Amino acid sequence: MPERGFRPQEPSHAICQTLFDPCPGPDRACRLGAAVASFANVQDAVDAMVAAVAARDAYAIAGLYAEDAIVLSPNREATAGRTAIRDGWVRSFAAGYSALRVGRVRTERGTDRAASVFVWEATIAPQGSAAQTLRGRSILYLKQVEGGWLISADMWQQAPA
Repeated sequence: MPERGFRPQEPSHAICQTLFDPCPGPDRACRLGAAVASFANVQDAVDAMVAAVAARDAYAIAGLYAEDAIVLSPNREATAGRTAIRDGWVRSFAAGYSALRVGRVRTERGTDRAASVFVWEATIAPQGSAAQTLRGRSILYLKQVEGGWLISADMWQQAPA
């Protein structure tokens, strides 16, 4: 991922509003069909997220999160719970979210908690429109569970160009 001189095209407000916004209303209670997938180390969470985005697999992404996890997105209410997180990714994929590249991962780990900070670029290519690049930075807060780690909180923001 380029560090300096990279100027991604600024995504439209409508695309930013659609992405990561959980499905509204009471009918969003969907059942997760995929198993929860805890991971052996913190870096595996980031790698699994990149792979799941490439596969456009919202179930796999949701499986990386604890049942009571939250996602904090800019100018939005918190997305709470694995099902709502999955619903948000379903909407993101429907809006054209198609690729995720991650760079500069920094992780600090304790015995049962860890935090990972990284920069990323996402490609959003709505059907019939030109692809756009969204550049951001995230922090994941993880907790150790039986058999590995799960994401407990995820906060992201757009990074300046």
